[in-house]
Amino acid sequence: MRGFFFLFLFLIFSIPVYGVEFVNFDYKNEYLEPGKTYDLWVVIQAEEEMNNSVVGIYPYGVGSQYIEILKGKDYIGYLPEGVIDVGHFFIHIKEGTPSGDYKVVVYCNYTRDGKKYSNNRVFEIPVRGKPALTLEYTPLIEEGMNRIYIVIKNEGTGTAQDVKIRFEEGENIYALSEGYIPYIKPGEGKAIEVKVYGVGTGMAKLPYILQYSTPYNNLQLVEKSESESIHSKTVTYTYKNQRKVEERGNLVFKIIPSDAVEIEVKNPLLPLGEITNFTLTLKNNYRDTRFTVMVGRYYIGNNKKSLFLRKGEVRNITFTLKMEEGGIKEIPVKVIFEGKEIERNIAVDVIGKAELVLTGVNVEGTGDLIITGDLSNLGTGRARGVLISLKKTEYVIPMKPYENYFIGTLEPNDYGSFELHAKVINETDVIPVVIQYREENNRVVKVERNISVRGMDIYISGKREGEYIPLIFGGLFLLGVLFLLYRVFLGKGSK
Repeated sequence: MRGFFFLFLFLIFSIPVYGVEFVNFDYKNEYLEPGKTYDLWVVIQAEEEMNNSVVGIYPYGVGSQYIEILKGKDYIGYLPEGVIDVGHFFIHIKEGTPSGDYKVVVYCNYTRDGKKYSNNRVFEIPVRGKPALTLEYTPLIEEGMNRIYIVIKNEGTGTAQDVKIRFEEGENIYALSEGYIPYIKPGEGKAIEVKVYGVGTGMAKLPYILQYSTPYNNLQLVEKSESESIHSKTVTYTYKNQRKVEERGNLVFKIIPSDAVEIEVKNPLLPLGEITNFTLTLKNNYRDTRFTVMVGRYYIGNNKKSLFLRKGEVRNITFTLKMEEGGIKEIPVKVIFEGKEIERNIAVDVIGKAELVLTGVNVEGTGDLIITGDLSNLGTGRARGVLISLKKTEYVIPMKPYENYFIGTLEPNDYGSFELHAKVINETDVIPVVIQYREENNRVVKVERNISVRGMDIYISGKREGEYIPLIFGGLFLLGVLFLLYRVFLGKGSK
């Protein structure tokens, strides 16, 4: 059985196979570029006598999305055995086709002895997109030093590698740096930062040299020649494979005065932890135009506002901020006009607000009072040089050496104890005190508070002493009654 199987295979492979040999698949280019139309030739050789021969092509797989067949069939007809013929086709590579090798199926249909036959073979077409780099930049700069960003975009279909841009000396302008980008893919844009120095005001031209290479040979036309004969005209194109590309051009700028826009902050002191207004003053020294102002941090709600300013006009623009950290802070501000961006860091002093309250107050004494307690800082800012004093009134007289008490500095959520002495000479329900301190912006704050004495275990001289006279008389009366009862019982006992 096993020997029969091998004999069967031997007989199959020993039978001669006739058909078509695809001798050549030619498109007369090193590679094909997106957006172009090409001639394509297929050379076939008949391995047996063929009738009604038709040669055709069609894209296969992913190539179906990008390769358009303009002419996909060519009728050849009768071919004797061993004869060579050529099929001619037209294809179009669609715009935006990514670089790659795309498959095309070549087939040949024919008849022999009244029967239909077909042979096919798969070929590859190399499509190589070409980079197409463009530059985008801000055409408006200021006098003096500028940091500008040049965006290099690849609007082609091939990757640009080793992209370099350098500059030559220009008119009223020169560059202080160059740029390099390792690669830029099709449809991608990358930015480089360049320092340029503008001299004076007006128009300026900066020459540049842009160099880049492709990861494959870039077929470039270097020569075109024509020759004519009596019956025909021949055009010859000469190409050169070149991977490195060099392009030259000029960046054109308009130089404006360095003080084209003056930006000042109207309120450099901002409260800590509170929602507040942040007001900027803009002065236009340039020309009538619209300005867009953006705040980069700390904003609540809208951080972008626009206004139109005439030349020489000054106006305010306000944003809503909330500062969560104290101290000197920088608020990034960007002003945009006519494609120009001016960035400033506006420094503000974020100051917390102290809030001092009396806590744990206790009043003791008879006439001469001792007042103790704490001053607690419940605010967000530091209170420096805290001093609490008794206020002299008609009924309250501060007593030395504790008519004032110096506490010092109170941080937020801190407290300090105090002791005050006073003499009360008449009936009163309150003892007034004065609290004085300096805020973080060095402003002196002075507030008055009243200490209530109601419900406290104190003895105050003056009219309040009369409140105890009925109690004294009651006590004396009770002692007298007890003395009389004692005398009565003593008399009975003597009898």
